[in-house]
Amino acid sequence: MSEGYWIVRQAVVPLRAEPSHRSEQVSQLLWGEPQQILLEERGWLYVRGILDGYVGWVPGGTLCWAVHPFGGWAVVQQRYAPLLCNGRQVGWVPLGALFPAEGTWLTALGSYHVPRSALRPWGPTPLAQLIPALRPLFAGTPYLWGGKTPAGIDCSGLTQIAYRLAGVLLPRDAYQQAEVTLPVEQPKVGDLVFFSTGARITHVALWLGEGRIWQATPAAGVHEVPLTVLFTHTFHSFRTWVAGYFVI
Repeated sequence: MSEGYWIVRQAVVPLRAEPSHRSEQVSQLLWGEPQQILLEERGWLYVRGILDGYVGWVPGGTLCWAVHPFGGWAVVQQRYAPLLCNGRQVGWVPLGALFPAEGTWLTALGSYHVPRSALRPWGPTPLAQLIPALRPLFAGTPYLWGGKTPAGIDCSGLTQIAYRLAGVLLPRDAYQQAEVTLPVEQPKVGDLVFFSTGARITHVALWLGEGRIWQATPAAGVHEVPLTVLFTHTFHSFRTWVAGYFVI
């Protein structure tokens, strides 16, 4: 048994607010992320991510139809992994890219895969166990509005990809992530820390314990800092993901 999807066929594709290369990048689509095509206009596709429901515009030709053999998913767990087509390397794909559990996307353009060692089977894992391995993968990563990769990432991109590696699907933006998690008084390592500007949640970080957070900011990129020194936003809440509350 198998399923078919429109997937991103490039390592990283900017997701635009409008059908123009000059338009704001609202997010990025990573290799293998399945999309629903909603509209086509002047060579652009308006798509909705099947995993997080996020919408935006991508150039036509950045998606291809691919067959997903039934049996679950896997996530690239390396900073970058070599992408092979019919056994020949054709590029690289970033941390968080998606593949069928057995490791191969079947398309009309060829059979695409990465080494099995680069993949992590999709399944729930306490994020506290993954953070020590994740932190060096994002070391030195600069801030990029809409970014989701070790080449550039924003605050909610960091939390979304970290949770993806832990087998949990979070929405794209910080305020959306707050909507699908539950407030707690005493956070555990890996829980989300939300901040607001005025009445609106505008920033999210990961709780490391002992008063410290892991975050992405325009001033310092991905870094660790004490919770008490974040002066640009007001602390809003600690929140935790509860199994079954928001799943694929």
